[in-house]
Amino acid sequence: MAEHQNKAVARRAWEIFASGDLDALDDVVAPGAAFHDTQDPFGSQRGPEHMRNLIQMYRNAFSNMRFDVKLQISEGDYVCTLLEAQGDNTGELMGRPATGRHSRIQITQTDRIVDGKIEESWVTWDTLGMLQQLGLVPTGPQAAHT
Repeated sequence: MAEHQNKAVARRAWEIFASGDLDALDDVVAPGAAFHDTQDPFGSQRGPEHMRNLIQMYRNAFSNMRFDVKLQISEGDYVCTLLEAQGDNTGELMGRPATGRHSRIQITQTDRIVDGKIEESWVTWDTLGMLQQLGLVPTGPQAAHT
């Protein structure tokens, strides 16, 4: 598959995340797809079902979610996407009550795409920054004294 088509698949996955059209995941995620993210509570799951659970968790926790793709680089079967994610924390997140605060973070995701579907994905995101913005962990001098 051409590199520009692979980029479109990776971008489409983020569009699905933003829209909440979870049935569309079957179109872009392979049945046995593996996901690598140290912050992922569904890490043992694979394929579209894994993505459905992860997306639903974040969509329940954040309203007004937006993903702005800043850069995509493709080589062979791999696509690296740099994006900005933002939303308002209006629901429970990993056992913590909603804070009502806005969060804006950077995400880098590298996908391996085979036959038009994501087969494997590695994601790195600013977990600490998000938790600080939500007021769930201390920042600045306050952090040094806890």
